[in-house]
Amino acid sequence: MTSRLAVTRGHGLLDANCFRLRFTRQPLITHSASLRSSLNVEATWLATMRRVVVVIGYLAIATATNDANADGWSLFSGQLRRAEKQLLSETQELDSMGRVILRNTTPQVGAQSQMKPTPPPQPLWLQIDLGEVQSFDRIVIVPTIIGTASELLKPYAFPKRFRIDASNSKEFDTFQLIYESDRHSLDTDSPLPVVIQTPNAKARFLRMTVTELANVTGRWTFSLSEIMVLDGNRNLALQAKPEMIDTINLAPVWDERYLVDGLTPLGPPIIPPSTVEQLPEFDGVFFQTTDGDAETWFEIDFGQARPFDELRLFPVHARQGADYPGYAFPSEFRIELYSGEGDDRRVIFQTTEPFPNPGSNPVFLSTGDMEATRIRFVCERASLKSINKMGLSEFQVLYKGRNIALNQTLSAHHWRDDRPLELLIDNDSSYGKILTLTEWADRWERLRHLRRAIRSSEDKISSLTTTAKQRAAIWTGAATLLIGIAVLGSVWLNRIRSQRHRAEFRMQLAQDLHDEIGSNLAAIARIGEVGEAIDPNAETQEDWRSVRELASECTESIRETLWLLGGPDRMPDAFAEQLRCIAQRMLPGMRVEWIIDSEFDTYHPNEHVKREWVMAFKAILANVAQCSRATEVNVTAKPEGRGWNFSVEDNGQGFDATRWRERMPRRGMGLDGMSKRIQQLGGSVEVESKPNHGSRVTIHIR
Repeated sequence: MTSRLAVTRGHGLLDANCFRLRFTRQPLITHSASLRSSLNVEATWLATMRRVVVVIGYLAIATATNDANADGWSLFSGQLRRAEKQLLSETQELDSMGRVILRNTTPQVGAQSQMKPTPPPQPLWLQIDLGEVQSFDRIVIVPTIIGTASELLKPYAFPKRFRIDASNSKEFDTFQLIYESDRHSLDTDSPLPVVIQTPNAKARFLRMTVTELANVTGRWTFSLSEIMVLDGNRNLALQAKPEMIDTINLAPVWDERYLVDGLTPLGPPIIPPSTVEQLPEFDGVFFQTTDGDAETWFEIDFGQARPFDELRLFPVHARQGADYPGYAFPSEFRIELYSGEGDDRRVIFQTTEPFPNPGSNPVFLSTGDMEATRIRFVCERASLKSINKMGLSEFQVLYKGRNIALNQTLSAHHWRDDRPLELLIDNDSSYGKILTLTEWADRWERLRHLRRAIRSSEDKISSLTTTAKQRAAIWTGAATLLIGIAVLGSVWLNRIRSQRHRAEFRMQLAQDLHDEIGSNLAAIARIGEVGEAIDPNAETQEDWRSVRELASECTESIRETLWLLGGPDRMPDAFAEQLRCIAQRMLPGMRVEWIIDSEFDTYHPNEHVKREWVMAFKAILANVAQCSRATEVNVTAKPEGRGWNFSVEDNGQGFDATRWRERMPRRGMGLDGMSKRIQQLGGSVEVESKPNHGSRVTIHIR
């Protein structure tokens, strides 16, 4: 229902409807939406941060597990990534070189020194006499292998430290150091042969001095399987005379002669295939007759006289059946030369006793410089007692290290033609392609280097992985700390932002209330002013004056209230003056005496303190105005430490302060609410009063 009040002034009419309060929800809606948007952004950001923290936490847990085989640590170390790449390259190269099986296939093992309970006072040695001063480019030291060696098996009694010297004198009056194991950090626990490069070396005698023996079950000794001295594709040590002091002579296992017999646990000089599919189609060629006294043979025809200086026989290492090294190798045989087209025969090799089975090792026959048009190999007696059967996988004729038998014409007698005769000169053994001795030595050297490099890379990766895990733990901790700081900072910033949005919202709300209610109160005051001016009735004029004054007081009160809600501060700049204005408005007709320190006139508390102080002061004055029946009020402010002692004292009827304190939890919002406000500022409130003796409320602000 709308009421109308018509007031005549001159010729105009004032319609009270034009002063109706008008509130709009648009600012509230706008600011609420903005606040909700801010909170949604904060929630989304926090959810993302939680996911990041979960990932980092998972990484931290993985770090804490310290799994030595865990992948992914190279993320934290460039060195680790390079080491892993290097290890992969080394492993792939090692795999491409085929399987390594070290195995003695003959009874002859090598040479060993006498076993002593304590190391001898003088170093033990062995030396080789090459017969004359010769050039050589490699020395190969083959460790002794007992059983079948794998990568993890150590060699038997390999010397821990040694040196090799060369001399032209048997007594080594003068000598040249060729190799010293200490200088090369030699891995003496590896079963692989030691290949020593000796470019431009030239000597007749080689001596290996053992400076530290091996300890075998508490006794001191050393042993070797073979020593090779290579000049290109020739092993000069096959013609050498070995000498070893304090040696064990226990044939057919231990003897110094076995150091240069060509029988080793290394097998033939071949490249072993990586897969079964890469194996040669056949393991060898066989010759067989039912006549036990008949001879079987094969012949290589060069077509013309060709020089040669060495022959090599490769036994069959049977694999198309039982694993049998040296299968069907002839027990007695001879080798004949033919010159021209006639039957001019010359025997250059003839067994005088059963030839020992070479196992999987090739047989090297040095002939010296010779020449032939044809070479015939004749089996006089087979090694198999039940049948007259001979088998070979390859026959090589070499001149200065080159095989001249390749692609030559072959013929045979009692050849078992289930396999091509040309397999004898195809450069394949039973298990793979035949290498030159130089290539073979280089392969062993590379294998030893790769295995040592792989162990070194694995150790390096293990160390770098530990470092990477420590770094990951540090990075994870730092990242977690930074994320935590970022999360807390974001929460704090978003809280500040939310508070700012809420403050802006309160400001806008206060502004809207001020504009709407303030304009209506101003209109009411104006109506009172106009009514007082145009109404001749004195009694009515007093009513109009009361309306105007009440509207003005309400305007001031709403300004203070809106300021407390966060609206613009329209009170005087000086805090003390603000308090005076409030007291003047709330205590009309009372005598108010201000006893304040001069510093209080210039005191400017922060906005929060100011609001709480003003609210507490208004609560005190409200109690004075409503309950005290006082006529005088004294307001005192004086410094107290770093704060203030602020008190309001009246001469009213007072009350029982003791009972008031006892009833404090059950009281209303007045002095109790004022006390809580001051306590939030870190201060305290003291109430002193007795019936008929007035009251004093003191605020201690720190």
